[in-house]
Amino acid sequence: MKFAKPLLAALCMFSTFNAFADDRGFYVGGGVTKVEIDEHQISDDDNAYKAFVGYRLNPYLSFEGAWVDLGHFGGDEGNFDGHSVQAAAHLGMPIGKRVRVFGSMGVHAWDADHDIAGDSSDLDMTYGLGVEVDILRNLGVRLEQEVLKVGDIDLDQTSASVYFMF
Repeated sequence: MKFAKPLLAALCMFSTFNAFADDRGFYVGGGVTKVEIDEHQISDDDNAYKAFVGYRLNPYLSFEGAWVDLGHFGGDEGNFDGHSVQAAAHLGMPIGKRVRVFGSMGVHAWDADHDIAGDSSDLDMTYGLGVEVDILRNLGVRLEQEVLKVGDIDLDQTSASVYFMF
């Protein structure tokens, strides 16, 4: 995994900070996303964006909904342009009082316009890993790696986001 060493370094660096953030509540956030496709017909990667809203029940469990722009890809055999609406559960483990690593699992409803197989949409599973760091009482940052299935295409989505807790 490309992000194993940076993720481990971030965990070690931030694990000794004292906590300011609450353990539960509503949050909203957004960030930039890098989407990569492992297909030979279209180009390799594109930058996109993600917006999300969720509720953290406690330091261990949260539920989240997100809207993700899957980006635009072009190639010799066609183009791809899509977006996704996601619903996921995050099962986390606090490290110290400000850092939380989590795994996510959920579903995403996607809609894609692509010349390779025509216009299409479906509902598929999504899963991923991430780390959150509460910077201030209600402000935090997140680094996340997710896998999304879009028809026959596998998307690897890496997101760097900022969130605000209420």
